[in-house]
Amino acid sequence: MEKKIFIVSLILVLLTITISAQFKASGVKWDESYTFDLNNVTKIEFYQNGKLMRTMTYRTCYQSDGDNFDVKYMPEGRGMAFETILDKKNQVGIQIMGVPQAPNTTYNAGAYKYVPDNELKKLDLVATSETKSIAGFNCKKYTYTYQKIFGEVWITDEVNLSNDLGMFRSCKMIAKHNTLSVPGFVMEMTTEDAKGGKTLMTTVSLKNQEKYTVNLKGVDMSTAINKVSYFIINL
Repeated sequence: MEKKIFIVSLILVLLTITISAQFKASGVKWDESYTFDLNNVTKIEFYQNGKLMRTMTYRTCYQSDGDNFDVKYMPEGRGMAFETILDKKNQVGIQIMGVPQAPNTTYNAGAYKYVPDNELKKLDLVATSETKSIAGFNCKKYTYTYQKIFGEVWITDEVNLSNDLGMFRSCKMIAKHNTLSVPGFVMEMTTEDAKGGKTLMTTVSLKNQEKYTVNLKGVDMSTAINKVSYFIINL
């Protein structure tokens, strides 16, 4: 009996150490606050067999004099606010579930690692002759197929921004394809499957002025032990 109690106690201690390590992982650092002064707005529509099921709007806030950015989803009605800060200096991703500094908001930080340039996976695009204007920018249409997923990508060469600050960073395709086979900024993208599911992501506006600060001083931050790829951090 004493041996069994000892084993159970040891398991509980190990679990406690593991949980404690998850909350206090070494090497995971972040700033006490982050300030952004520009944003891009994107609308996402989810369809099933041609029927619109849900619409979401999110903002990507970024710095005119820095590399950090913050992808924010703030629901107009019910639902939880959610945002992810990508801190390139500290190489850490910070997820905030709820409104920063509000009661019951949860925080999690995890270090990430970059994929070397020679290991970047490209989504192959096929050019078409179609063009259209999106949010005031001339765009060219490309198509793609990947296994059972297919769709369209509308790209402009009139915007000097990284696709990290647009919809491609938030698209589910980026986990499998970190970049695109052609240059330019993605203004609209669809992903469809053979079962009738379709997602349409459209740029609403770019380079909007917005002074937004996230204050993390004194928050109860959980931290992750293992590093993850920069391209698969959940946004």
